[in-house]
Amino acid sequence: METTEENKNKGRRIRAYVALSLVVVALVIFGWQWYKSYTTFITTDDAYVDADKVAVSPKVLGRIAAIYAAEGDSVTKGELLVELDSTDLVAQKQQSVAARNQASAASSQAVAKYNFDLASIKVQEVALEKAKEDLDRAKLQFDNKVLTKEQYDHAKKTYESSQAQLDAAKAQVNVSKSMIESAESTIRTAGAQVNTVQTQLRNTRIYAPSSGRIAKRWQLPGDVAQPGQPVFTITKDSALYITSFFEETKIAYLHIGKKVEFAVDAFPGVTFTGEVSYIASNTASQFSLIPPNNASGNFTKVTQRIPIRISILDWDKKDKYPHLKLVAGMSAFLKIRKD
Repeated sequence: METTEENKNKGRRIRAYVALSLVVVALVIFGWQWYKSYTTFITTDDAYVDADKVAVSPKVLGRIAAIYAAEGDSVTKGELLVELDSTDLVAQKQQSVAARNQASAASSQAVAKYNFDLASIKVQEVALEKAKEDLDRAKLQFDNKVLTKEQYDHAKKTYESSQAQLDAAKAQVNVSKSMIESAESTIRTAGAQVNTVQTQLRNTRIYAPSSGRIAKRWQLPGDVAQPGQPVFTITKDSALYITSFFEETKIAYLHIGKKVEFAVDAFPGVTFTGEVSYIASNTASQFSLIPPNNASGNFTKVTQRIPIRISILDWDKKDKYPHLKLVAGMSAFLKIRKD
């Protein structure tokens, strides 16, 4: 009986030793792998899949009349996405066109009057020349006692009247010329207004500024869209990349073109490759809402992180993983060799 109990205890001790040995071996292997990885690679999980984003916003103020795309839709550059209500702008265009036409008619009338006044000047110049000849002849005859003083005075008054009429005709030409200039100025102003309204009318139709996918719709039909206020946000899914932040103590191992391996949490076991395409010239904290102010007396040293962009070399793995699709915002884990 005692022998059986001793055998059981001995068996339990052996199993415990074996289990402990396995744990120790596992810890040694894990420690060795960790040490090897630590001395060979730099890593970070402060990374995510990113994409360039384009805001689709109107250039003019207006109420949204129609929206032709929804979140998740793929769109191509130049595709019509939004139309704004153009009722008021159409009325403004009609008023501007009417004002331009009215100014054009006034200009035509002013030109006709100007030409008439020019003709009047020529008539008055002929009349003045004849009155001058009559006055010269009357003076000669008056000096020779052929004409009376009353006849000479009449010829003189006729000349003075012709001169006054010529001066009046010239003044009227200047008035007509001013009327033409005023009408032409009105035409230019009205034409500029027409062009402005036409541009605003064109801007009531909002097109996709680039190809991509609708990531977010910010407004609905009936909302009043403000210039510069986005209606949609488009992500360029064809140009995905990784945005990451490495500690400043690791930056010495990075350079443009350095190969990178990374994985995303959404697809465990799938490894992607990329390369460093951009290293920021400043730390991430420099453009935070509250930049660091290391004033004397309250300084606490914190390891800074530097933004790094990773170009994805093989983001499309549909041949091996048909359902795999990288999406902007996915978390990523990066591993880069130190050599």
